[in-house]
Amino acid sequence: MEPGDLVKFKFPDKVAGALTALKYAKRMEARIGDRAGLILEISNNNAMVSFEGELIVCHAMFLEVINE
Repeated sequence: MEPGDLVKFKFPDKVAGALTALKYAKRMEARIGDRAGLILEISNNNAMVSFEGELIVCHAMFLEVINE
């Protein structure tokens, strides 16, 4: 994953941690939905993604590259 890639939300097969991590994943899924986003910046495992003009910082574990 690098800046300029087109991504979409992907619910991970396995969510590490407790109930809080699962709740976070469900909130992100509801917020992003089926929209495609463009990665603007990456810092460690977090990416700043523009989803139709809305900037969201999301962990890379929740993103799937659909077009490089």
